[in-house]
Amino acid sequence: MRILIIGRTPLETVDGIQRVTFNFIKSAQNKGHYVCLAIPEGKNKESDDLKKFNIVRVKNDKKSSGILSHFLRHFIGFDYFYFNTEFYKQLISNEKPDIIVVIGYRLVPEVKNTLKNLGKDDIKVVSWIHNNIVHKDKEVVKSTLRNFLSKGIKSRTLKKADAHLAISTGTKNQILSFAPSAKVYTVFNPLDSYNGKLIKRSQMPVFLYVGRIEDWQKNLSFMFNGLSKIKKDWKLIIVGKGSDEEKLKSLANDLGISQRIEWRGFKKDPYENLDGGVTALLLTSRFEGFPMVLIEANQRGIPVIASDCKVGPSDIVISGVNGYLYPEEDMIAFVKIVNDVIDGKLKFETPEKIEETAKRFSGDVVLDNIINALKELTNSK
Repeated sequence: MRILIIGRTPLETVDGIQRVTFNFIKSAQNKGHYVCLAIPEGKNKESDDLKKFNIVRVKNDKKSSGILSHFLRHFIGFDYFYFNTEFYKQLISNEKPDIIVVIGYRLVPEVKNTLKNLGKDDIKVVSWIHNNIVHKDKEVVKSTLRNFLSKGIKSRTLKKADAHLAISTGTKNQILSFAPSAKVYTVFNPLDSYNGKLIKRSQMPVFLYVGRIEDWQKNLSFMFNGLSKIKKDWKLIIVGKGSDEEKLKSLANDLGISQRIEWRGFKKDPYENLDGGVTALLLTSRFEGFPMVLIEANQRGIPVIASDCKVGPSDIVISGVNGYLYPEEDMIAFVKIVNDVIDGKLKFETPEKIEETAKRFSGDVVLDNIINALKELTNSK
């Protein structure tokens, strides 16, 4: 099978989308499939990872900022600034794909129109959506207006794809809310392999946060306020960096909990030096795509306490086994779960059994899900 993947970003940042895309390409190539990745030129020197792949770089001389381009993209559906018809024609003619996978969904109409002009309507176009389709911005009015104005273009765009790869049940439901008859494969995200030791349960309450220090999405101020209401002894280890670190350190000081928080900064392996054990990993996000940090913690035997935000956590957390969910932004529920875990009223399974729950998302399983979906669409063996 010849697979063409088209993305709107240069994939320079080591984030979830880059890791998943690279892992999929490696897996597909190892199984004998040909994969070409078409992405814009980046500002930085090409990484060693990218050098391993068949890459077509797209030069972008047009600016993507400004009110007009924003309006055209989000409300009219005209995404002119990265690709053009001539580029698509040349790319498709050269690569001769059996199927095209679009990272995200905005570029789907342009790809479909080019295929129609080339007389190649038989080539399937699949979206691979990694982020929330429904916006949730800091400004509620702006967020509501943006969702309202973009509803039509989202619906039309999602309906144009022949199928969708959804990274969670929540993503699938969002797609179907805009395109009820769409063909959707829930494939999840592949977990990197881990062969290290499991992390034991701590004797005293030790909680862990791993991720960006960014308050709007990750809602760390909610976490701090909730923990400040816990009268028993506890400790929070924070691994990560971000723009809101100083703001949150100031909040911790105001709440009188700064002495209980250990800021470790960014670590390549965020789970190193946890020999004293961990009670649970905390995730208080307002929204997620598919929070791999929950599965990575489970993979190491660490249970989780997470908000039941849209989308992702409900696919991962098995109540009473590998963690607990609380309704998003429900402070009373969050504090009660943390208190009950500390008191022993709520228990988790052993690290060994928690590790087992992560195997549902192992790289081999998820990557096979994706490849099997593409095979079904192309009638390939």
